[in-house]
Amino acid sequence: MSLARALSRLPSDRATEAVIKDIVTFLVHHTDEWLTLEEVSRRTGSLMAESRPVLEALHAAYVVDFDEPISAYRYRYDIGLSIEIDTFLHRTHKVENHVQTNVARFRDRYGAQ
Repeated sequence: MSLARALSRLPSDRATEAVIKDIVTFLVHHTDEWLTLEEVSRRTGSLMAESRPVLEALHAAYVVDFDEPISAYRYRYDIGLSIEIDTFLHRTHKVENHVQTNVARFRDRYGAQ
């Protein structure tokens, strides 16, 4: 059970990380609820084509459970996994803030065009 293992199976670009962050945040807020791919996609604002590989990677790394008959995923709280998730979310938040700060500095120096 490892978020790091799931992340290693996915591309490490900013768009994919944004989808991962949205899905993980959503699942953490809906602990122990069975959620379909369609529901996760709709409620996170991601396309199903973006959400499917993320959920499959999370399932393959035992971060979420998958129920075949109802085709639904469920996050169950685990203290070790929770620490990994908090670390991931903190890191992505810091990266987003860093990028926004750099863009703001660039605009201050060179103007918005």
